[in-house]
Amino acid sequence: MNELDKFQIELLTNFERTLQKLIRDRYRKNSAGQAEFVALIEKFIKILSVDPRPRPPLGHLEPWPKGTSRDGWELWKLKFPMPKISSGAARKGRLIYLINCVEKNIGFIWIYTHAEFEKRPPDKKLKDLLEEFIKSSEDLDKNHQLSEDIVSETQEEELEEPKEKKPVSES
Repeated sequence: MNELDKFQIELLTNFERTLQKLIRDRYRKNSAGQAEFVALIEKFIKILSVDPRPRPPLGHLEPWPKGTSRDGWELWKLKFPMPKISSGAARKGRLIYLINCVEKNIGFIWIYTHAEFEKRPPDKKLKDLLEEFIKSSEDLDKNHQLSEDIVSETQEEELEEPKEKKPVSES
């Protein structure tokens, strides 16, 4: 697979914040576990950039919060064991991400454990984050299209043959 076929991954601010919280809360005194956890996240980034739809039990489509579903977008959740955490709900890691199927990009939305949320984060907060990512992606797409249109118009103007003016004959 070449670079053009890969999905681009964007780490949203909320994802980075929840990632740091997880590291702080679960691996503060466990540097080996922290290193494995960071390596696991890096592995997910590589895997999902090539195949963003892993089969269960690792990944599955997630229901959208009410009123947020969009054509061309998919909401996914990964379920994975947290490295070096042997017992309790904290050993069950979760990653929620959004796929823009048209533009081939992925937004990592939230990472957490089953101990923090039994099912998933509250729909209100999730809805706000999803809408924010979708809007920023659509704005980026519009700006990208505008730039392409301007370049295309400029190239067309350069290709047009200049019209020669006929000299005015003196009579």
